[in-house]
Amino acid sequence: MEPDVSQILIVANDLDLKHKITQHYASRRFHVTATNDPLHALDFFTNAVVSLVLFQYSPKEPTLTALLQDMLEKCAEVPLIVLTQIDSAQSVTNMLRLGATDVFNLPLDTFFELDQSVMRHVKRSALLYENLQYRQELEVVHRQVNKNLAELQQDQIAGRLIQQRMMPPEECSINGLSMHRYMKSSLYLSGDFIDYIRLDDNRVLFYLADVSGHGASSAFLSVLLKNITNRLTREHLESDANGLISPATVVAQINSELLDFDIDKHMTVFMGMLDRSNHMLTYCVGGHLPMPLLSQNNEVNYLSGLGSGLPVGLFDDAQYTDLTQQLEADFNLLLSSDGIFEILPSDQIADKEEQLRTILQQSGSRLQGLVEALNINSLDAVPDDIALLSICGEAYV
Repeated sequence: MEPDVSQILIVANDLDLKHKITQHYASRRFHVTATNDPLHALDFFTNAVVSLVLFQYSPKEPTLTALLQDMLEKCAEVPLIVLTQIDSAQSVTNMLRLGATDVFNLPLDTFFELDQSVMRHVKRSALLYENLQYRQELEVVHRQVNKNLAELQQDQIAGRLIQQRMMPPEECSINGLSMHRYMKSSLYLSGDFIDYIRLDDNRVLFYLADVSGHGASSAFLSVLLKNITNRLTREHLESDANGLISPATVVAQINSELLDFDIDKHMTVFMGMLDRSNHMLTYCVGGHLPMPLLSQNNEVNYLSGLGSGLPVGLFDDAQYTDLTQQLEADFNLLLSSDGIFEILPSDQIADKEEQLRTILQQSGSRLQGLVEALNINSLDAVPDDIALLSICGEAYV
């Protein structure tokens, strides 16, 4: 119900005064309720929306004194103007101290000053009720927002669990290769995704993808990426008599399918295939930064090929190329998303790359050593998702 902000309650035991004031303010289009019964006044005051109270008060009547105090205590925000025979300045001070808004002397010679006070306090009540209504509306909105946030948090927790379950184990061995992955998300859900797929007894396909943006939409695209990659890998293996598979061909097809989805998202990706039969790494770069670090023969260096391919899902004419790297038996390959750069103190990308290379070398080219050196686990929050994938040759383990 909309509050009537021009409701005046008149409490006066002088019938002539009550009639006079009632007629005066009713003629000025106020809604007036008048009574000479203190109990009726208190009941009305408690259960109705009142903008202003005009109260005839006599300190000689204990009932009125108790009623006045009760009304001032129960609804201190409603203006209450006292009409009384003023006998001293102290009595006015006492009434104002109790909470009376204004005090006027009886009998009233003119309504001029009283009208000014009434108009001023009715406007004050209008603002009061308007603010009260806004506050109530905000409380409703706040409760709904909290409910929605709680539901969103539950959804994101469930989504995080699903996303984590769709990734391979954090540590495993495939074809004699030791695989370790590490993830730290800036939000519940991550836009970074890691996967490795055993193709046969010698070959393993792996990739690290970094989807643009953060949160649910980026995480959903990473899940879509897994589905597309698994399907394309299966199709390639089934269609080629020799079971040949090209990372560049897979990345190109992923690019085409993402463009067809038209979801205004893109990703960077590094996809590689390790073949133990000839100790060869074949890989494709889709706009990914930084390049993986290869540790072998007591040296740590970045793989070549930076910028050889564009990000995936942006350009329909993007070209992707297979590159190769001969591996020693003691190799260790470390892949990282660009979130790792956000926690390095250097300002320039080149400096960050060198710092990352140095830290990895000093940590014995171990993923866990890098995590400990950068103190990642102790960070309460990171500005961007961090994904790390380490692949070690059997002689390195």
